[in-house]
Amino acid sequence: MALDLETRLRRYLVSAPQNIYPIVVLSFSHSAMSKTWHLWREPYAGAVMIEGGVVVTVEPANIAPVIAGTPADLDQAYKIALDTTDISDAFQEELDRIPLYTTEYMRLVYREYLSDDLTAPQASVPLEVLSTTLERGTAGIVAHSPRFNVNRTGELYAPRDVPMLRAFV
Repeated sequence: MALDLETRLRRYLVSAPQNIYPIVVLSFSHSAMSKTWHLWREPYAGAVMIEGGVVVTVEPANIAPVIAGTPADLDQAYKIALDTTDISDAFQEELDRIPLYTTEYMRLVYREYLSDDLTAPQASVPLEVLSTTLERGTAGIVAHSPRFNVNRTGELYAPRDVPMLRAFV
């Protein structure tokens, strides 16, 4: 009897089994890049199933993602350190394909799987890469959720305009 994802996650979070652990898969893509890069922290190449039932090959890389917290301004920024020692030349060439003055963000999809089942992600977060810093052997990536409403809409309320707001300030 196969368990659904919600039941499996509940069992994993409650019992914390020693033989099952979360696996993070990062997928980098851009229209100027020749391929989509799928990376994980495991020491071997493997395959996972992404949305739509597509099986993709994942390459090993030393990654250290820091999941976004909830700062006061609610700007959810993910910080990722990526060791490019093994993939340095190929990854650098792919980044060089992206024009400097483009308005299109590089797309990053953060997925988490349970180690016992790589056929369904337990979490999937589409992100836009804000900045990339490259140094010898390492890359620093800052990504955030897509900002669909960049223009401010609506009206700003101030206590001088609406005196009843003073009780909430």
